[in-house]
Amino acid sequence: MSHEPQKPAKPAVKEPPVVSEETRTKDKCLADFCLKGGSGLIIGSAVTLFFTRPQTYPIWLGLGVGMGVAYDCCQARWNQQ
Repeated sequence: MSHEPQKPAKPAVKEPPVVSEETRTKDKCLADFCLKGGSGLIIGSAVTLFFTRPQTYPIWLGLGVGMGVAYDCCQARWNQQ
């Protein structure tokens, strides 16, 4: 009469939620805006710091160019769908 401890039942493997293609495209576009806009902001800040000390227009120009490139990439992704 030996009582062996019962092994715990294996937890059910949870399936990852199904992500639609539209959601993936939105996520990629949001990441693009953050990365490209941020890199444009950094480049514009570096230009302001080293070349045009009192003016801030290169910061805004860099941000605008970065976001414009991200917008163009997003338009291309949406048109592929």
